[in-house]
Amino acid sequence: MQYGWSWHLEWQYPCEFHGHLIDRVIEDIKTSYQRIMVAELTRFGKTLIIDGKIQSSVFDEFIYHETLVHPLLLSIKNPKNVLILGGGEGATLREVLRHKLVTESVMVDIDQSVIDFAKKYLQEWHKGSFDDPRSKIIISDAYNFFDNNNDNYDAIILDLTDPILGNTSYKLYTKEFYEKLKKHINVGGGMVTQATSPSFNTDTFTTIYNTLKHIFQYVVTSIVYVPAFDGLWGFVYASDYINPIDLSKEDIDKKIKERINGELRFYDGETHHTIFSIPKYIRQEMIKQNKISTESNPTYIPA
Repeated sequence: MQYGWSWHLEWQYPCEFHGHLIDRVIEDIKTSYQRIMVAELTRFGKTLIIDGKIQSSVFDEFIYHETLVHPLLLSIKNPKNVLILGGGEGATLREVLRHKLVTESVMVDIDQSVIDFAKKYLQEWHKGSFDDPRSKIIISDAYNFFDNNNDNYDAIILDLTDPILGNTSYKLYTKEFYEKLKKHINVGGGMVTQATSPSFNTDTFTTIYNTLKHIFQYVVTSIVYVPAFDGLWGFVYASDYINPIDLSKEDIDKKIKERINGELRFYDGETHHTIFSIPKYIRQEMIKQNKISTESNPTYIPA
C-alpha cells in the first residue's frame, strides 16, 4: 500500500466506486452552480471533473464528442444552424464547427465560470472554437432558454451533466423539456442527447430512450466504450424526419470526406455500424422499459 497519494474516487452506484490516481490538481474551484476541477490523472492525463464526475479526459474525449455530434449532423441534409445545450469545455462546439455546412452554432451553458475555465485550461478540447466567427455563446439556464427564444435549429445537441436529483440538469431529461425542445427543430432536423451509462445506469439510459420514443417518430440509441468513464456510454438520437441507422457505411465515409474538415479519430462508416449494434441484453431492457421521465417523476442516476 502506498500512502500520501491523491485519488479521485467516483461513485458509479451506492455500492461501487472507481478510483483514479491523481498526479496533480491543476485547479479546483466551486462556482454558484457546481464544483469544477481540472486534474492530471496518471492514466488519462488532463481531465475535467464536475461535481465529482469525470466529464472528459484529453486521452479519450474524442470518442464521446465525435459520437455525440457526427451521426446526427451527417444524417441531416443541410445542417446550417446548430444549438448546443451544455458542452462547456468546447469540444462539442469544436466538432460541430468541423462541418462545412454549418453557418452558426449557438452554445448555451448555465455557468460562465465553466467557459472561462475551459478557455484557460482546456485548449486541447476547444481548440479555439469559442473564437470562431460562427460561434455564439449564451450564458443561460437551458431549461428556460426556449421561453424567450423563437429561433429554430436544424440540430439540437444536449451535452449535459448527468441527471442527479437536485442539480441543474435533471429537468433537461424530462418529457416536458423534450416537448418544448421539439418545437424548435426545423423540418428535416433532429436532436441528440447524452444518455448516461448503460453499464451503471441501465434504468436511466432506457428511460431517456423511452421518454423520447413518446415524443418523436424515429428514436435510436448508440453506445461506445469510453475508458475514462470505466464503461459503456449511451446516446439517444430523435427526429420526426431522419434516422442515423438508415445511413450505410459508404454513405458515412462519403459524407465525412465531403462535409467534415480534418480527419476524425474515432467515427467512420465501420464504426457507425458498430455503435448502433446494441447488445441483446440492453435491447431487452429497452423493450421492457415503460417509465417516462417527467418533472414530477424524473429519471436520475443513483450516485
